[in-house]
Amino acid sequence: MNIDSNIGSTSKSNYDLKTTSSSQWDYRNSTHNKYTYLGHSYNTAEGEAAVDPSLQTDHTPLTQHLCTPDNTTSLGVEPTLSELDDPATFTSLQPSDVIGKEFASVEDAEAFYKNYSLFVGFSIRKDEMRRDRYGMITIRRWVCSKQGYREQKWLDKTEKKCEPRGQTREGCRAAMKIKIERNSMMWVVREFIIEHTHNLSPLNHIQFLRSHRNVKDFEITQLQSWRTVGVKTAQVMDHIVEQSGSYANVGHTKKDLQNRLDSVPKSVTDPDFFFDYTLDEDNRFGNLFWDDSTSRSDYAFFGDVLTFDSTYRTNVYRRPLVMLVGVNHHHSTTIFGFGLLCDETVNTYTWLLWTFLVAMHGQKRKSVVTDGDMAMHKAIKTVMPESVQRLCCWHLERNVQTNVQDANFTRAFCSCMMNFMTEDEFDLQWVSMVEKFGLQNNEWVSAMYSKRKQWAETFLRDSFFGGMRSTQRCESMNSYLNRFVHCRLKMYEFLKNIDRALDRIQNTETQHDYQCSTTEPVYSTHFLGLEKHAGQNYTRNVFFLVRDEIREEAALSIVNCVQDVDNFTYTFKKFGIANRIWTTRFIPSVNQLHCSCKMFDTADLPCRHSFSVMKAMDMQHIPSSLILHRWTTRAKDFTAIKYACEATPTPIMEKARYGSLSSKCNKMCYFASKSDDGFKEANGEIDKLTLRMQELMPSSPINSKNVSGVHHVHNVKDPSMAATKGSIRRKKNTGVKQRKCGKCGLPGHTAKTCHANVQTKNSSVSTNAVHMYEQNWTQNIDPSYGCSSTGPSHSFTFPVNEDCGGDTPHDSECGTIGFDHSSSTFDIHGYPWWGTARR
Repeated sequence: MNIDSNIGSTSKSNYDLKTTSSSQWDYRNSTHNKYTYLGHSYNTAEGEAAVDPSLQTDHTPLTQHLCTPDNTTSLGVEPTLSELDDPATFTSLQPSDVIGKEFASVEDAEAFYKNYSLFVGFSIRKDEMRRDRYGMITIRRWVCSKQGYREQKWLDKTEKKCEPRGQTREGCRAAMKIKIERNSMMWVVREFIIEHTHNLSPLNHIQFLRSHRNVKDFEITQLQSWRTVGVKTAQVMDHIVEQSGSYANVGHTKKDLQNRLDSVPKSVTDPDFFFDYTLDEDNRFGNLFWDDSTSRSDYAFFGDVLTFDSTYRTNVYRRPLVMLVGVNHHHSTTIFGFGLLCDETVNTYTWLLWTFLVAMHGQKRKSVVTDGDMAMHKAIKTVMPESVQRLCCWHLERNVQTNVQDANFTRAFCSCMMNFMTEDEFDLQWVSMVEKFGLQNNEWVSAMYSKRKQWAETFLRDSFFGGMRSTQRCESMNSYLNRFVHCRLKMYEFLKNIDRALDRIQNTETQHDYQCSTTEPVYSTHFLGLEKHAGQNYTRNVFFLVRDEIREEAALSIVNCVQDVDNFTYTFKKFGIANRIWTTRFIPSVNQLHCSCKMFDTADLPCRHSFSVMKAMDMQHIPSSLILHRWTTRAKDFTAIKYACEATPTPIMEKARYGSLSSKCNKMCYFASKSDDGFKEANGEIDKLTLRMQELMPSSPINSKNVSGVHHVHNVKDPSMAATKGSIRRKKNTGVKQRKCGKCGLPGHTAKTCHANVQTKNSSVSTNAVHMYEQNWTQNIDPSYGCSSTGPSHSFTFPVNEDCGGDTPHDSECGTIGFDHSSSTFDIHGYPWWGTARR
């Protein structure tokens, strides 16, 4: 944490120097008054007269113009090296020049000393502060950042895992202290020590002094937008350096930029943002759950069915990511929340579901689709015992292929799973299938029959699943998120990328809302009245599903119609299927239809049999009892009304305003930069507007450093690596032959890195090699001899130093690979030899 973060920028109030030599002033009057003091040019308010300091009395307050160049005071921005014209003026200040001077406020005094330290070359921090019995500050003191010494208890800590930071404090006495005068209510300098016990920072090091590092407020809005779209902090920093001209002109480090960009949490920009997490016994990050206000709102409207699944390889910690998803009014996938888990045990899933319910105000849903994981199943039974669990049909089909390995049985099993029939019909078909394939004693088949109420359409037709039979929506979301996350992401990058992906998904839903409100589908069925009524009420994707049912009605024929006192019962059959009938009952008094196919119960959509009854009853509109509000274009009207009544969050409006103003200023800056006159005029007008806009700025902007209501958690360690479920990933045999060394024939290295090239003094040499050297020695062969062998193995050469009986040492070369040519160092007749044995 930056201990100097509370050292504020210069105040907007003006204060003047008590005693100043008039020879230091050069002033002039103009429409927008400018005057120069100590080599720096300053502005007064338009219409004000520039005041000659020589005419001022001894009670004139100390001016901030002593310490802040033009254009920096008004913006509250620290001056950079390129703006300092005469640092020597400040380095020559003595205690007698400052002691006794007066300031209008503590902020003014702090601004003076902060800028003085910038010119001189040291960093400051706040020290002593005293209050009276009424809580009013009476004494304030600032010291050099090297004042004092590090406490001994921190020096004695030897069990630290990380190397401690280098010591910065060395007992420096430089300081400034002010005290309030009750009579004049002015702050008077009582202490000003300029002696330091250390070397002052040179100009090229001032950029690293902590109290002078500051990310400018007018930069942060655009930088946050870049980060939102995935631009990395290092790339943002490179852009700032490019615009500033050099690192010395930036005024902050990359770490400062990262801290500032991360200073406004999601809970500030989204007040309804929810998150919760756990810590393990080592204080490491454990489980995490989070969702935003839009996800919580979607759950309130579309949370009647829930499905969740885990995916891997999304972060560097190998933590499984769990997405809790549903289906919205466009029949598209919507995300209710995310969970990043340390493992996949029953306890972990139980914590996730309980936290999820807390975020959703305890609203439990009736239907859940899972992949059959036993830990998930037990957690759902614990947290949501009333929910109907449905096993994913895709996972079941794959399990059938694994456990039975018969394609004909797989087709028969899927027929039992997907087709709707009565319970008696299901039992007969199941017994017939098992006997046909001789699987009466198969344990897996028997286990699946005992779980039939979790996967067979016959037993699930009464429960609403929004058309979902599998966890395919989770799988599709996993595929989509893979564009944004990968296995090398750290925690912060991972969460930011997930948030960016969620924003795109929610924006797609908004686009669909717009299309439904501004366009109308093309009607093409034989029930034009009913089809148009469906098109005016349902969202576009749901309308297409309803239109398919209208078209399928043409294949139905009415077998019988029985009229009772208060209802009509119709019996239907489909053309070409004589042994299958459906019954639909219409109650005119309440305008309701109930069909034996139970499509409305499981999908909340009118079925083809209902449309056939509407035709028989000559209806022009679909009964309101068959139009479920969650599928209509008005499904989120309450949210829209609530959103319109509430004020748009301040950060969003600030970002929108900034973008609009930036686009307009870019064109003006382009033309102004083309001429010297244009540059000067634009620069002056910008200065005036900047002063004016600063006056209009709220006193507590949302992007200030200290954001109220934000709770910071310290000392949370990085997550540990998670051991995911499943077998260990093994390397696949790609069939590519491994490259071998061309020198020794072994894999794993090349001829250049072969161990045969390592020349060791103590390696042995074959007897034949020594005999050949002795023979060459006794025959006194010319030292330039070489190997007598030939062939491609001599393509590699190396130097050999020889000293033959007083002959001049020289290099000889040989590249033969073999037993008699092993790399060696040995002595022959007292002379050292390096290299290979040669003939």
